Amino acid sequence: MKWKRSITSTYPTGRLMLIYFGVGVCILVLIFTYYTRQITNLNADIEAQIEIFVNLAAEIPSIEDRALQQRLLTVMRKELYAENRSRRFSFIITDADGKVVISQGIEKNLDTKINKSNTVTFTKDEKGLLTATLERMKNKNQQRKIPFLKEDRQITGYFYYGDAAPSEMAQLPFAITDTEKTPQKWQMWNDVITNENATPQQRERAKIFVQNTSAFAALQTTPDWQEGYFYYEIRSFYGLLITPVVLSIVLSIFAFASILIYRQIKSYEHAAIWGGLAKETAHQLGTPISALLAWTELLNEQSKETDDGILAELAKNMHSDLQRLQKTTTRFGLIGTEPTKSETDLKEVLNEVLTYFERRLPQISRNIEITVMPNEIPTITANAQLLQWVFENLIRNSLDAIQKEQGYIKIEPRYDERQKQVIIRYSDNGSGIPSEKQRAIFNPGMTTKTHGWGLGLTIVRRIVHDYHHGNISLVESTPDGTIFEIQLPSNTS
Repeated sequence: MKWKRSITSTYPTGRLMLIYFGVGVCILVLIFTYYTRQITNLNADIEAQIEIFVNLAAEIPSIEDRALQQRLLTVMRKELYAENRSRRFSFIITDADGKVVISQGIEKNLDTKINKSNTVTFTKDEKGLLTATLERMKNKNQQRKIPFLKEDRQITGYFYYGDAAPSEMAQLPFAITDTEKTPQKWQMWNDVITNENATPQQRERAKIFVQNTSAFAALQTTPDWQEGYFYYEIRSFYGLLITPVVLSIVLSIFAFASILIYRQIKSYEHAAIWGGLAKETAHQLGTPISALLAWTELLNEQSKETDDGILAELAKNMHSDLQRLQKTTTRFGLIGTEPTKSETDLKEVLNEVLTYFERRLPQISRNIEITVMPNEIPTITANAQLLQWVFENLIRNSLDAIQKEQGYIKIEPRYDERQKQVIIRYSDNGSGIPSEKQRAIFNPGMTTKTHGWGLGLTIVRRIVHDYHHGNISLVESTPDGTIFEIQLPSNTS
């Protein structure tokens, strides 16, 4: 059974962030639950208090003491139309036929219009508002059947007081009008006529009589009890109801911000550990490599003195490999710091990588060909050593993945004029990356091999993305091969 290595790390700061996040969420959930419950209870208490107001409003129209009724109506109007106060309660009273006879709390001018006159002419907007309000009240609350007395009506009598014979006194002209001086009942030297059965000519004649005659007396009458229906609505206080929603949004924002902060801190810790490990590795390797380079110089001098060609060749190869190792330690030393970048010819970087591997390909039993396409591309601002490391890691992964007798690795750089980017398409005909691991290939510790720590592609992405502000992505990976695409900003404007 083969075991694959993976890296799992826990960081103290990460654990602290998780604890902070967990405690914070628990506290916010408790606060949210508590205040939501308090707000719900408060809203229920307010509606219960308004129910008392509703019951009072339903009883006022049936109070026989007209003075008391009027005082209560005045108090109610003041409460309903108080300045800087939202109207949460309104009601409408209709007669048995559904005609609106009393309204309060709908709209001040409309209420006045309905309550002051028996014959009301509504505008289109007023009629629409009244109809919509009444329908809403019917849907919200059950109607109440109530007896009511509308406000006292005052009538005025007009009598002819000119000269007349005693025998004609019973037929003296008179007219009785309503508060708007519309004749309701009259007599003009003949039978008594009412407004309901009068002809238009008779109504006009009665109006002329009223206009030309002084009022004789104002008569107060009390109407009969009427049967009607009481409709009302209590508007919810949305300022309270919306508070739980606001708290939910705040809780979500806090959770999202905490996750972002945690990921950022975790990323910084990764970077710090990577940088520290890389610098320490470079430091530890630097001293023995320098000593070995000195020894190769000594061997080279010894070969010249003894004229030993084999020793000279060994010293030369050892010196070359040690220089390569020294360059690698220099790369590790650059991790965790902002590397020095300069104008770089990418073709030279690729050619140097190609030259390095061409000397080592013969040691591999399989026949593998590495090809760099000679396309014309502009220069880029980069660190050449780190870019070499990118392609060396990719090629090493490909060499491990190619199990075919005839293998190839193809590197094709090209220039995207529209995006002002140099795009390098890297492909091989290796065994590919399993589909379930493709999304995690750039994560530390993810490897498909039985050796290594799974850090190669993580380093590649860090160099491309963090140090050169580019991008690397896996385009395709199947058992027939793998394709990566690297995007780097060019120096062209």
